Amino acid sequence: MRAKKNWSMLLLFFLLVCTPLEANPTVENFDWPKSGVVVGERVNLRSEPSTSSKVIGRFAHDYEGGELVVTGKSEGNEEFPWYRVLSHKYGEGWLYGKFIAVEEPEDPVRRYALKIRGDFGLSPALAVKMFGEPMKRTREKIRIPDFNVTAEIVTLQFHGHTAAYWDGYIQSVEIPAGFMGFADLLLGMDAGEAASRLGTPILQEGNSLIFAYERDEIAVATGRSGKGKIVTGLTYRRVVFD
Repeated sequence: MRAKKNWSMLLLFFLLVCTPLEANPTVENFDWPKSGVVVGERVNLRSEPSTSSKVIGRFAHDYEGGELVVTGKSEGNEEFPWYRVLSHKYGEGWLYGKFIAVEEPEDPVRRYALKIRGDFGLSPALAVKMFGEPMKRTREKIRIPDFNVTAEIVTLQFHGHTAAYWDGYIQSVEIPAGFMGFADLLLGMDAGEAASRLGTPILQEGNSLIFAYERDEIAVATGRSGKGKIVTGLTYRRVVFD
């Protein structure tokens, strides 16, 4: 009996030593989000980077979710990595790399726009999750005859910024004063330095410089101080209908 037990222990030891251990996945968090779109049909958004995790939502077809904000990546022993994404429809979750096309934005305005959407919430639910309940919430519907649609607008006023959402998707963020900013664009910083990070303005309206790329627009309000011209306000807008 003792010999049989010893052989069993040796066999168990052999299996433990010789069986390769599954490597723990490495997770990379993106300081600056990337752009992503769904590729495929009936693509699952999951709670964790695993096919065994809970399904949060399902994209029926390509581009259903619009442009996703990609905030991180998890790589393990699978053929494709998993990407952590923000969706205005389903919130935050993970998509398998086979079913998402990820792009690094080259234009500075687009790069900041993705960062703003990630930092201030793609949807009202995501905004409340990050900042808590707003000081004021308003809801209204407007008719847009040119496009034959009616849009529902939700405006959330937080301490330090106000954000508006059209049909559940972020449309604008305004920082009129205080300590907040858009990534490294901060109130009180040198206006020339802020402008250099955004590229060439498309126009100037009063004391505001307007920078734009496709649907995204960033306005930098400027004013005078003892140190020269500084940033006094920041506004982000996204064209909803064009």
